[in-house]
Amino acid sequence: MNNISKIKAFGFLLFGASFFTVCSAQTAPQKEALVSKSEVQHFNFENMKSETISDGITRKWFHGDKGQMTIFNLEKDSHIPWHQHPNEQITYIMSGKVKIKTIINGKEEFVIVSAGEVIVFPENVPHEFWALEKTVDLDVHVPVRQDWLSKELPDYLSKSK
Repeated sequence: MNNISKIKAFGFLLFGASFFTVCSAQTAPQKEALVSKSEVQHFNFENMKSETISDGITRKWFHGDKGQMTIFNLEKDSHIPWHQHPNEQITYIMSGKVKIKTIINGKEEFVIVSAGEVIVFPENVPHEFWALEKTVDLDVHVPVRQDWLSKELPDYLSKSK
């Protein structure tokens, strides 16, 4: 299976699970149906323009109503600083390897995540990434990262190396 097929399959699985979770969490009747208010969207990562975050870090991303998907291309030794956000983050390392600092059981821990592995950060759990080799990282955030919707990079990303 090529990388684009993997992305499509992974995205379909994650967004389907997220939609199911949101729908199942509804406890009171809603006035509106749970149908999306926007139109169906179709994206091709290969045709999207990369956005340079810093030397050695680029991203391509899109969002729907409830979540977003991003591909980060990280050169060896690139770094995304310590940060947190009110969004669940599911990270799938498509190729390469990263070292991640995060909080596990109340204390700072380092985790190595390699190609084919996934790590999930609950909302508001801090994390930091170092690319140990050239890496392709597919991230899904639920809900949409509001701090990414403006033209300005969030503070932590503007400090990436």
